[in-house]
Amino acid sequence: MFKFIGSAVQKVKDFIVKNPKLSILIILAIIAAWTFVSIESLHLTSEPGFCQNCHPDRKPGPYGEVYTWKQNIHARAEVKCLDCHGMPGFVGYMKAKIGGLRDLTNFVLKSRENMTEILTRAATDPQYATHLVPNDICLFCHTDSYNRKTRSEKLMSVGVKFRKMDGVKNPEFRKSYGLPDILTEKLRSDIDPNHKKHLDKGVNCLDCHLGVAHGGEFRNKVELKRCAECHDKRKSEISMPDIKIGGGDTAVNFSHKNHTAMFKCDECHTKLFKMKKGTAKIAFTDHGKDALCYSCHNGKKASADCTTCHAKVAPPKSPITYKSGGMAPVNFSHEFHAAAFKCEECHTKIWPMKRGVKKMKMDDLYKGKFCGACHNGKIASAATDCAKCHKQK
Repeated sequence: MFKFIGSAVQKVKDFIVKNPKLSILIILAIIAAWTFVSIESLHLTSEPGFCQNCHPDRKPGPYGEVYTWKQNIHARAEVKCLDCHGMPGFVGYMKAKIGGLRDLTNFVLKSRENMTEILTRAATDPQYATHLVPNDICLFCHTDSYNRKTRSEKLMSVGVKFRKMDGVKNPEFRKSYGLPDILTEKLRSDIDPNHKKHLDKGVNCLDCHLGVAHGGEFRNKVELKRCAECHDKRKSEISMPDIKIGGGDTAVNFSHKNHTAMFKCDECHTKLFKMKKGTAKIAFTDHGKDALCYSCHNGKKASADCTTCHAKVAPPKSPITYKSGGMAPVNFSHEFHAAAFKCEECHTKIWPMKRGVKKMKMDDLYKGKFCGACHNGKIASAATDCAKCHKQK
């Protein structure tokens, strides 16, 4: 055996000595062929079709990762497996390929139960999922500043395009798909979280967006119960800003701190309020309706008195004039009545917060309705004392 090997080596040496130029060409051809085969192998094994050999299921769940990716917006943008499961740059790509080789070995050598456990954990455990897809990968495509920083610090290419991610340049890439910069621009959705603040607090992308590409949906939407669970657990750490509603002396300063001490986040969001500042428009005529703040501030669950929320309530100076056929008109003075009663004693138990929606008749007053609720001869002068309200000028 050794004689055969020695003889073969000697023949190669003799050939090189006799044909040096041809030998160099043959060596270069071998190197070129090896390089070509290696690059094509990297391309082939980076495609979702190759990944599907180990993830063949056509339903959401373990082994259905390629199927769910195809249903997702990432597939439409041609963002493939290795674009997300590998750090930006050539070195990140090669590390991902080595990791993929390790995963393939485990798939062959270990039991299906073991692989099912790993894939299930990746789909349900945000910390483990973040280990597989770190924040850096998401930020590279979804922000401008991180994209520029990464491209300036890392070797992105060696002259051969291995995947889409390494050629991504923002803002051109994200704008081509109509995506905002998540650190500097508002989102066009019902929810507009402060991504920068969340990241600064140590919240990872997949803490909120778990299953972003493998949930079986085109666009991943954060489940609000996930927001509520996190905010409820971390009430002492989270400082939610007060919200100023309205302007001037009558403005309302809504305190998140006071309300979260009594209620869970999902009791208001999004049943009553969307998770986006400025989307709730509260009009004066909304007072008394079973919506917005008034779902609780109805005099039963919480106070309906104006001064509870409004820093200062100035009653209308101009009187409300009620014309009556055959008698002098009634000029109702808010200033006079507000000095004696709280707003909630009339609104909205007796009167809605909108002028002209209730039509009074004298019979109603005699039955204790409208003004007759007080003008009954006990709380105030009786409704039969006409001259008390119907005053001639």
